[in-house]
Amino acid sequence: MHRPKVAAHTGSGKSPANTLASFLEGIQSGAQIVEVDALVCKGGTVVLLHDDVSLLHQYTYEELNRPDIRQQLGTAYEKHELAALRQVLEASDPLGTELNIDLKSNESVEPTIRLIRKYGAEKRAFITGWYSEEIPERHPDIQVMINTSISPADVSLAGSRNYAKRLCQQALRSGYCGLNVKYDTCSPEIVGEAHAAGLAVWTYTVDDQQAMETFVHIGVDAITTRKPELLFAVMKQRFTYG
Repeated sequence: MHRPKVAAHTGSGKSPANTLASFLEGIQSGAQIVEVDALVCKGGTVVLLHDDVSLLHQYTYEELNRPDIRQQLGTAYEKHELAALRQVLEASDPLGTELNIDLKSNESVEPTIRLIRKYGAEKRAFITGWYSEEIPERHPDIQVMINTSISPADVSLAGSRNYAKRLCQQALRSGYCGLNVKYDTCSPEIVGEAHAAGLAVWTYTVDDQQAMETFVHIGVDAITTRKPELLFAVMKQRFTYG
């Protein structure tokens, strides 16, 4: 049976999401992949943050990390500095940890790609998110996973083999290396068609034990979770006792 990789969502652990401390906890958990959110601030530095708040357009990275400004980003930043993408590229390099870089704006695309190349991370960095559409054609050396989009009203499509085939054909035509599928629409049909087409399947964000067991069973390639320790326990049980 295929053993999926564990992807730690926004670092995971006890530290606040998207902080350097959280990222390091994700690595320490043993996760093979650590997911982070990426935005760009004034001056062009790519930072780890989920929401494109106005402060990013007003201040440089150095200014954002002044305590009086940083705290305006949220209570998490009372004790933690705003992390830069270059920091996690450096921190993850010795172990070869893979990165799932979820782009949160169009402006973050080119600076992120420059950093991936600067740190020689083309083989271990994967771009996801809704702003990746033009990357495969313009930057074929960069690995990009297509985020699948099914509205809540059309969730039943996920079980359609015809839909799965069309989705995989779209990914192949556009130059994607795989599918990044929301947990509620990740189906055996999608996994089967993707693997037949040579595409990887990742699913997100899975924190429920029963759901983890399901996705391990259907053979996804990676599971993104806020609870990597639980996912490791699920897989230990699955692969020890079958």
